[in-house]
Amino acid sequence: MAAPYRLLVSDMDSTVAETETIVDMAEALGITDTVAAITERSMRGELDFRTALDQRVMMLQGLELSRIEAIAREVRLSVGAEALLDACRAAGMRTVLVSGGFDLIADLVGAALGFERVVANRLDFENARLTGRMLEPIVTAETKLAVLREECASLGIDAGQAVALGDGANDIEMIRAAGLGVAYQGKPMTRDAADLCLDDLNDLIPHLQPASH
Repeated sequence: MAAPYRLLVSDMDSTVAETETIVDMAEALGITDTVAAITERSMRGELDFRTALDQRVMMLQGLELSRIEAIAREVRLSVGAEALLDACRAAGMRTVLVSGGFDLIADLVGAALGFERVVANRLDFENARLTGRMLEPIVTAETKLAVLREECASLGIDAGQAVALGDGANDIEMIRAAGLGVAYQGKPMTRDAADLCLDDLNDLIPHLQPASH
């Protein structure tokens, strides 16, 4: 029998959270269409993730901290996300949320779902308004892969006992590295890289125990 999965590393935006939260933030400034278009191209792998992120965060310059906190409280969880995390806990798996989004939102989503660790980008503020910059280090595809490897090392397991879950191009590296790489409503490149493609997070639950050999 294959060893049981011991770790879930998951993306946040358009994965366990329904929306791309940077687009929700753009809505507050009336620039939804512009930011959404860049986000979509980045997630499809048509734009460099870091460059696209820097560009979008600069567009959000001046957005109030209080507005971002309100957006964080209003984020909708994806259907099946709570059941999936419950199933992971029942299976004795460690759960880690790693997001190219922002800690103000990811921390709340992570707490709501019971993730044991949250890794996300940190925004820079001055007088409680966004400066248009982020604080280093920036969470990229390489960061997500590094977190997966670091968590495996901490647990004393190999990547074959990890599940990686995401939807976009910046999730591909961790999806390829994991024993079970899962694309949830994934972009074409992500689906091509995944072992399993799903449109409902509930459908991942039966796969948390590897098949017997």
